[in-house]
Amino acid sequence: MDASRRRPSPRRAVHLAVAQPISYLVVHDKKARGFLTLLYTPGQLRSAVSIAPETYRHWKKALRPLLRARGHSPCFSAGDLVATAVVRLLTEDMGVRVGALTPIGDELFDLLGRSPWPALERTKLIIDLSSAELLLRGEFSETPTSKPFITVPLAPVIAGLREQLLAASESDEQPSLRFPPVGVSAAAVSRGGRP
Repeated sequence: MDASRRRPSPRRAVHLAVAQPISYLVVHDKKARGFLTLLYTPGQLRSAVSIAPETYRHWKKALRPLLRARGHSPCFSAGDLVATAVVRLLTEDMGVRVGALTPIGDELFDLLGRSPWPALERTKLIIDLSSAELLLRGEFSETPTSKPFITVPLAPVIAGLREQLLAASESDEQPSLRFPPVGVSAAAVSRGGRP
């Protein structure tokens, strides 16, 4: 069988190119828990979370899950995007040092990578930095504790990510036609559309 007729290997990633350089998705033929796995490049992760390349390089030193990236290859899951957005919220909006998040980094990425976005949207993340513990609770459930903790509702985080990803993929995918559509008679259709 010649090379042009061979089917692609199921392990090979398929790149779907879009007009913008950072807005392509990579879909693996593997299914995880019944869902297709979408992987994002480091550039797509930075764009979706709105962080500078310098910030990303610094975070890679403090958070081991971000070290997966080798070059420009796609390696980040949707859960990794949520975890990175939570790190951004904690560091830039709440003033927590990224070094203080190092003890919970692996667990944060693992915990948020286990569930799909629709399930995460209905939860809140409870972070106890003093004992390096993370909990996911329903958005309306109470969390009785005598220690101080940080609560992050995940619905606005995921809504922001979804908005960024959709804005990155919005493009005029089909340009307008240069010639107006013309009606074709039934006789022409039977001849294959020729007059």
